[in-house]
Amino acid sequence: MSQYKSSILVNPNYATNGISSDTKQAGWYQIAPNTSNLALRVNYSNIGLSGEIRLNTSVTPNVFQGSNGSAWVDFNAIQGLQGNPGIDFTNAVNFNNLGSNTATGSVVPLASVFATTYANVGASISNVNIRSLQGGSYAVNSNLSVNSMVLSQNSNVISLTSQPLPYTWDFTNGRNTVPYLKNSTSDTNNYGWGSTSNWVVQTGVTVTKGQAVRLTKDSVSSSNIVITPITYTTLVGSNPFNTPFNILGIATQTATGNGSNSCIVCTKGITTALCTSNIASGFSPTTDIPYVGALGIVGKDGGVFCVSNNLPTVDYMTAGYFLESGPGLANNGNNVLFYVDTSSSF
Repeated sequence: MSQYKSSILVNPNYATNGISSDTKQAGWYQIAPNTSNLALRVNYSNIGLSGEIRLNTSVTPNVFQGSNGSAWVDFNAIQGLQGNPGIDFTNAVNFNNLGSNTATGSVVPLASVFATTYANVGASISNVNIRSLQGGSYAVNSNLSVNSMVLSQNSNVISLTSQPLPYTWDFTNGRNTVPYLKNSTSDTNNYGWGSTSNWVVQTGVTVTKGQAVRLTKDSVSSSNIVITPITYTTLVGSNPFNTPFNILGIATQTATGNGSNSCIVCTKGITTALCTSNIASGFSPTTDIPYVGALGIVGKDGGVFCVSNNLPTVDYMTAGYFLESGPGLANNGNNVLFYVDTSSSF
């Protein structure tokens, strides 16, 4: 009598199938009895039928093989001959730090370090441009740029150090000469080596560079404080208590007031002043400046002038003192190096 045997085996790990251990028989397996989930299992065989597959357990590690009818061929991949090298990223991409001499662009809310948006490694070489960091600067004087940020670096970090303001003037190493400190007549703006402030010019009034100016209220908008040249017709009977002879400083620009035009005023420090011969009676003027430190008195048109050793017979207003000496330096219309000091005007 023959006994029927199922051609589908049950997973040996199934607890109720009665199989105490895995016999590693080849064939179709199911997870549990009466399930449709089937798996094909192969084991060692030496039949060698064409198209047959086996697990060769006679070698370590075990290898899956297939028979082509005459030999067993390994399924496992093996290393073949080394092929041609591919593109090396380091030789295909070139990182460029852009030079600091490129023109500064517009101010942006968020700066981008990478100027190149992608690298094309398919090209012979792809340049990745990286923007350099650069500290900004302030125009402290008309011809002097002062760094506001200093950058330093080591192998790991880039440090950004802001520079303190106000600026400490350095008049050493050749920066204390008259040609360095003084403006020529053709310069648009005069220097202001010291304290300066920017003011709106009184409507309808022209302020000339080198001229002494004072504060007043605007003729159009009386709530606005503006600057105007110091002018007067006489000093006879005048004093600080009945005449608006306050002095703010020396103008470093020429500007005409239209409600918004402004002018930078040197309120204390070194600048270039305009000399005048428009002088009230009571003085013994001289165009020769006898020494550095000679008082500069404000003339009737806001220019400054020098007096001889004779004391004035009227009250007077000083803008500071001359920083040049010599014959003819205080001629009308001349520019002269001047130290503005308004702490004691009369």
